[in-house]
Amino acid sequence: MRIEIRELQEDDIEALAEIEARTFSMPWSAGAFRELLKNPHCFYFVALADGEIAGGAGYTALCGEANIDNVVVAEKYRNCGIGQALLRELIAAGEAAGLAAFTLEVRVSNEAAIHIYEKTGFHSEGIRPGFYEKPREDAMIMWRRND
Repeated sequence: MRIEIRELQEDDIEALAEIEARTFSMPWSAGAFRELLKNPHCFYFVALADGEIAGGAGYTALCGEANIDNVVVAEKYRNCGIGQALLRELIAAGEAAGLAAFTLEVRVSNEAAIHIYEKTGFHSEGIRPGFYEKPREDAMIMWRRND
């Protein structure tokens, strides 16, 4: 399988929104992704597996830091290194833009995602009680700082 990571484009949005809808209980809409393309503080990548949209990830930059808003990989492409590849590209782009730290929230039960984040240099720095809905669950707050 050939993996390519590139910036999100308008033509990618419907496929990415479909992956969101199949993955999350409260998915982002195609319209939400379109708005991101207009926001100069947002930066999003997609992963293509043999030319097919396999996932996406992005951040919103504010005050020298990035909030990683979203990381999603289609079920059939999980455990292929795509999530980690997306994160590495996202962090490299953020560092090139001068960002000094990256943060994200993840469901405390999402052990697979937590493992990927830890492999990419993130560390838990707290819990946000009841952060997620459908189902209600706490979020682990993770940070990666370039000190």
